[in-house]
Amino acid sequence: MVGIAVSMLTLAGSAVAYVVRLYLDTRTHRRDQFFELMKFLDSPGPIAAKIGAVYQLRNFPEHREFIIRFCAASPQFVSGTAAQALLAEFAATRQHFEKSPPH
Repeated sequence: MVGIAVSMLTLAGSAVAYVVRLYLDTRTHRRDQFFELMKFLDSPGPIAAKIGAVYQLRNFPEHREFIIRFCAASPQFVSGTAAQALLAEFAATRQHFEKSPPH
């Protein structure tokens, strides 16, 4: 009987450790995704892809305050023939977070 209890406790502990590791791996992957988006926005590339990247920032409500400041400050660095579309996406993303409650 004691052997079964010890085995069950060991199994339960392993399951908890596995779930904790999955959670931490997911958080790390999500953080990496956010920083990849930010790196992409800071590098040369197609304007349409940058518009999509700014839109994807909406998937990171945990960075709400930073994204609001980023979208407010970024327009001064945008220029070119298709700048209006990117500027509109910065404004829409900023408004998205300003209207939503803090996470």
